[in-house]
This record gives sequence, structure tokens and C-alpha cells, in this order.
Amino acid sequence: MFVGAVLMLAACDARSDAPASQETGGNVDLSANAPGQSQGDALAQRADSLVRAGRAWRATALLAPRLVTPSSAPPEIRLAGARAAAEWAGWSEVERVLRDATWLDQQFGGDGRELLVRAELERKVDALPDARLALTAARDDASRMTRRVLLARAHDRAGARDSAATHYLAAAARLPRIADWLRLRAAGVTDDSAARAALFAKLASAPVKARVGATDAQAREGARDLAGAARAFRRAGDEGSAFRVEAIAARDDASKAALARRIVAYLRGSPPAAEARQMIEVLDNLGALPSGDELVVARAAAGAGSTARAITGFTRATAQGPLTAADRMTYAATLSRAGRAADAARMYATLADDPALAPLAAYQRARSLVQAGQQMAARAALREVAEKYASMRAAAAPALLLLADLQVDDGDLAGASQSLHALTSKHPTASQAPLARFRAALLDWNASPNAPAAAAAAFDSLATLHPTDEEALAARYWAGRAYEKLGRKGLAEERWKGVIAAEPLSYYAMRSARRLDTASWSAPTGLDTASQTASVDSAIQRVRTLRRLGMDVEARFEIDALAARAHAEAPAVAQALLAVEEPSRAMRVALSAIDRGAKERMLYRIAYPVVHDDVLLEESKRNGLDPALVAGLIRQESSWNPRAISPATARGLMQLMPAVGASIAASKKYPLWNQALLLEPDVSLELGTSHLASSLRRDTPPERALAAYNAGASRVARWVQRPGADDAELFTEWIPFTETRDYVRVVLRNASVYRALYDLR
Repeated sequence: MFVGAVLMLAACDARSDAPASQETGGNVDLSANAPGQSQGDALAQRADSLVRAGRAWRATALLAPRLVTPSSAPPEIRLAGARAAAEWAGWSEVERVLRDATWLDQQFGGDGRELLVRAELERKVDALPDARLALTAARDDASRMTRRVLLARAHDRAGARDSAATHYLAAAARLPRIADWLRLRAAGVTDDSAARAALFAKLASAPVKARVGATDAQAREGARDLAGAARAFRRAGDEGSAFRVEAIAARDDASKAALARRIVAYLRGSPPAAEARQMIEVLDNLGALPSGDELVVARAAAGAGSTARAITGFTRATAQGPLTAADRMTYAATLSRAGRAADAARMYATLADDPALAPLAAYQRARSLVQAGQQMAARAALREVAEKYASMRAAAAPALLLLADLQVDDGDLAGASQSLHALTSKHPTASQAPLARFRAALLDWNASPNAPAAAAAAFDSLATLHPTDEEALAARYWAGRAYEKLGRKGLAEERWKGVIAAEPLSYYAMRSARRLDTASWSAPTGLDTASQTASVDSAIQRVRTLRRLGMDVEARFEIDALAARAHAEAPAVAQALLAVEEPSRAMRVALSAIDRGAKERMLYRIAYPVVHDDVLLEESKRNGLDPALVAGLIRQESSWNPRAISPATARGLMQLMPAVGASIAASKKYPLWNQALLLEPDVSLELGTSHLASSLRRDTPPERALAAYNAGASRVARWVQRPGADDAELFTEWIPFTETRDYVRVVLRNASVYRALYDLR
């Protein structure tokens, strides 16, 4: 994060690869200046210290009473409030606090004016007037170079290409570590191809040189050389952008229609999803399409995950004539993904007479009826599938498994057992057979006085028949429990020791270890950190510098280049990715190295990181939670990425939905609310731990609380009615949603690993 209005870039930035004799004069050390701290107000100083500690929201909350009417607050308070808001991307709050201040250019070296420039750039509004004033008010070379880059970006945004190039190049001369990226930006706003080529020739950095083709194309587009831009984009492998530029150049109906035909032809070739989405967007701006072309677009949109556009395309195509059976199948699946389960069921029903697709369509119709809440009709449909298509494994096996699940919900355990045994006897090689065997054995658990013996035999049989299936490990664990219930301690311990030996970091190994009163896994000894290399350190500094200058796209390319070195330098690269706030990528690098046989302690600590330990411990304690459990949940929810946003719009470390976050924030009397706050670690941890704690009250087992966190309390209220739900382990096994069942098991496994790796007390 940047702190204050003057960027605190690392001291080595100015000295990058430069001889000692050049450290003064041409190079600028952007780290030498502390932020313009207020000296006259202790409250402002306290807020600034919170920002530097990564607690920007706490600083905002601290200052909120003084900033209800910003004009009545002293300059120190207003500046500190703007700094804090900028840290959590509260750009409208920055504007509110500073906009009418009369002292912006006379006090604090123009730091307040710089914050306004940042807010305007982020909000994509005209930043030029404030950027010029901020540069004029700069009090030292460090702030001057920072603001020159901001002014270049403002000119770039405004289309003043020559001025933008001039300022990018001036900054490049004084910021050697990122000079290549600044030269590349200058090239991107240079119209003359010879001048552009001269700039490209000066580039030395491999990640920067890799962007020359795309930058040349963008420069040509900016210079209105649209034909040249299209050719350059194609040379760079960006067909979608090439079509987009050609669409800009198409002026008359005939050229637009010709371009549309070319794009449709390209979509028939099933391009990558991102490219397909871009092309469809271009098509939609070219005018109406013939019905046959709409069908091509609908298919491409469905394959690319553009659900709404796929439905629109299928609807338009249907109005022109009947769809093929295959298209109706795709249309129905798209309706289901869009949450229109009843419409999906009706569309699946139209396939009843198609000999090839009818069995699978009938099963999918039954699933849609379940999703639509039509439980009685769904049960009847599932029975019909199992009977009518009894020999069709792809339809009958999943139908029987889902029917058994609904029967368990109804309390019809005998019927559920019958359905599961029908599946395993008629379709023993179906992919659903291992899970069906497992659930049948669970039903045997309490069915009769001799149930444990039958269950033990069934679990052992499953592990023998399907030794590599994911249910095999669970079967071995539960066989141990069955033998324990029978009083055959030796056999029970044998099964549990086998589980630990097979997969010591698994959920079932954790459970087995508890039964044996031992540890399933012990963290390796050794160093907690890896030895860094100069090149990796340099990459870290470039990423941080670029981010602080708002050059996030370039920072992403640097991170990609760093990650590409992972195989050869896994420990150093993994640690570096963690240092530049890319925890999910760091985890993947560490886990890949572990899978290849590396066993360093530091790799496990990166594979199971704790990024904000002070806030984690504080909020866990406040809510009476086990910090290891919270850490395990965060790893599963967001991989410790504070900026994570799910397809369902859940946000932040603990993946709260905006409405849930707003409700909890209101209950805590937050002085203001902005959903951007959910991406702030201290806010996500405060609200998320409060949300989790609400599910753990009254001695609720953690399994139920985690299930409620993932799937909702109303569903858990139904699931606790399932057989044996008073046993937390059985409750977990009977969770009908695969995602939620796996979620509970993984979070509990994660928590166990965290306890072995860290002292989270």
C-alpha cells in the first residue's frame, strides 16, 4: 500500500544498477521522504500511524467524527482522513474530504492535491488541472517525479499524447528501475513509427520487450492508423482487438455486414472464452444479425460463460425457427446456470422424443425440478428416469443417487438404501458408484444391532473395490470407526494409521490422529523464510514501485514474469509473490514445489500463509474464535487475497456478500459504508469473524457453523434432520452439496495444518 501522498518507494529504486557516481544527479530516491505528517494534531498523527500499520479503516473510523463537515476540520485532520480513505480505495471519500480545501497548494507540499489527482485517475475523470497544480507544489525531487508520472497519466487519459510522452520520458530519466516501463508507455502515445521504434530499441527488460507488439498496435490505434493497428494486433496474437479496431473503421452498412460475417465465421472455430466474449461484444455493436448467425453467437456465448447473451441469442434464434435437439440441450443448461430452473425443466422436456439425448435430458429435467423447489415432481421424474432408462448408466446412476439424497431428506432411509444398492448393483462401474457405496454403508451404521459389522464390511469393500477413488480414504476412516464401535480396537487403529500413512495432510488423517491421540503431520524443522536473490528482490521493488504509481497493468506483467521463474527458483519466487500481495499464486508455487518433493518448512508456511496475523489474532479473540480455524477458512475462501471477488460478488479475505457486510457494519455502527471496505483486510476480518461467530454460538459444532457460512443457515437447519446429525462427523458426510461438504472438510484440515505450523494464540 502507498502511505500518504508522497510515495515511499524502496531506497534501492533510485540506485538500481547504477554506479555509485550516478546516485546523485540523475536518479531520484523516492523513499527518502516520509509522508507529510501533520505535526500539530496528535489525532492526525495517530491516524497516520494506523495507515502505516495497514489499519486504514481504523484510521477512517477514528477521524470520522471530526470529518462530518470537512470544512470545519483542521487541515491536518482532513489530509489524514484523505490518506486513510485512499488506502481502502474510498476515492469518493477522498474527494468529499478535500475538494473545497483552500490550503491544498500551500501546505504539506501539495500532498492533498496529489491525493485528489489519484482519486480522479481512479474514477476516470479529468485529472489534468489538479495534476499540474500538484506538480507545481512539489517540494522535492521524490514527490516531483511521482507527480510527473501522475501528470503523464492524466495527459494520457485526456488524449494529449505528446505531452504524456514528454512526461513519461522525463520520469524515466530519473527512475531507472522502472525506466523501461515508462519508455514503453511513452512509445504507446507516440504517433511517429520511427520515433516509436527508437524507443523500443532502448528497451532491455524481457517482460517489457514482450509487450512491444501490443504497445505498437495500441499506439497505431491511438494515432488513428486503424488498418495498421488491426494488422499489429493480429501479429501480437490478439484477434479480438483486431476485430474491435476494424469495427471502429467500418463506416457503412456494407462494411459492417462484411465484418460481422468474418467474426461469425471466426466464432464457429470455438476461440478461447475471453476472445469469444470480446468478439461478441464487437458484433453486438455492428447491428442486428441474421437468425443463423444469432445461433452461432448463442453457442459461442454459452461456451464462453456469457449466460445472459447466450439466452438472448437462443431466444432470438427460436423466434426465427425451431432449434436442433443439441441446441435445445445447450439452451436448457444455460437457463439452469442463469437460475431459471423451471424454464430449464420445460426446455429439457422438449427433448423427450430425441433418442440420443432423451435419457440425459430427462435426468437434467429432474435436477431442474429439484432446483425449482418442485420436490414431488422431481422425485417422480427421478424414479421414471431410473426405470425407463435403467440400462443407460449416464442417466440412471446419477438419478438414483439424487433420488436417494431426497429420500434421506424425507426420512425414508429404507428407500434411500434401496436406491443406493440399486445403483451399485446395476451400475457398479459408474462414477457415482463409490459415493453410493459409501452412503449405503453410512445408512447401515445405525440400521440394526449388527449394523457396525455390516458397515465395517461395506467400508472395507469400498476401499478394496475403488482404491484410488476419493471416497476410499473416507471409507478406511469410517471402517475404523465401525471397528471401534464393535470393540475391535486393533482393527480400528490399523485403519486409522493407514489413513495417516496414505495422506497425512488430509481431513481424514486429521480425524484419525484425533482418534489415536497423536499428530497426523508435523511441520518440518528449518527456516521460516527463504534466501532471496538480487534479481528477485529487484522484481519485488519494481512491482511495488509500479503499483504505487498506479501502473497496475505493468505490475501484473512483472508478476507474471516473476511467477514464470518458479520452477527453477521456487522458494525465493514463492516468498516474493507473497511479499507483493499475490498469496494465491505464492501458494500454487509452494504447493507445486512440495508435490515435486521439496519439504522445506518455509514452503509449507507459504502454502498455508498467514498474511495479517495481528488483525487475525485480535478479531478472533474478540469473537471467541480459534485463530487457526479462521485462518483455515480464509485460505479456502480467498487464498488470503484481500482483493478477491467471487462470481457471486462475495468480497475480501472472508468472502462476505456486500449485503451481509453492510448489515454487520450497520450493527457495529460504522460511521460510513462503502462496499470497497470489504476488500480491506481489517474490515473483512472484523465483519467476517463476527459473521462466523454468530453461527458458533450455543456450543454449535464447527462443522455446522462452517456449513452455514458456506451454504446458509436455512439449509443447515434442514440438514441437521438427517440421520446421525448429532454426530458432527456424520453431519459432515451427509451434507448433500458436494461443494459445502468439501468446504467443511478442507477448512478443518487447513486449521489442523495451521496449528502445526504457527503459534496462533
